[in-house]
Amino acid sequence: MSRRAIPRTFTDPENNDVWPALPADRPVALINERGWRLEGRVETLSHDRQCLWIQLNSGMGRQLIHHQDGFVLEGGSEDS
Repeated sequence: MSRRAIPRTFTDPENNDVWPALPADRPVALINERGWRLEGRVETLSHDRQCLWIQLNSGMGRQLIHHQDGFVLEGGSEDS
């Protein structure tokens, strides 16, 4: 059973939006339209905020996500 994503922070990966300012070590969950979900902690953002490195949970390594890869922040709150 999958939950429908409610993108609030970053709604359209085709329109040049970039990732919001996210502090290092912040827990995040990203989801795409197919329901593929990535959970982990922010490792770093590129200086232009187009790329986000996250350290995945459960020792699954790290993942580089470009702002146009089709992922959105689940929950949508930049301040949580």
